[in-house]
Amino acid sequence: MSATACVQGIRLSLNGRLNLDSVPYFTKPGHNPLTDAVTELDLSGLSHCDSAGVALLIQWVAEANAQGRTLTLVAVPDKVKALLELYDIEFLTLAIGREGEGNAEQ
Repeated sequence: MSATACVQGIRLSLNGRLNLDSVPYFTKPGHNPLTDAVTELDLSGLSHCDSAGVALLIQWVAEANAQGRTLTLVAVPDKVKALLELYDIEFLTLAIGREGEGNAEQ
């Protein structure tokens, strides 16, 4: 299964497997679901996230920051948190919100 994205108001929800196979879809022109209204990335629906998925999250947080917006990561699976800690990505770990943290499995 590949990853899907759904925008509802300020929240972008990601579902499925965010990995080397699915990430290129979101980097194609016209396929970036990150709209100006989005301020939250809900990761609760991720069943898997590898280093390519983490790189996409970094890119999206950087894009929002460049536009003067802050993205908060919500419902971050424990295994994604572990990758962030492993890679020592401090600015992304600071973006993790408190709502529903850490319940999904990789």
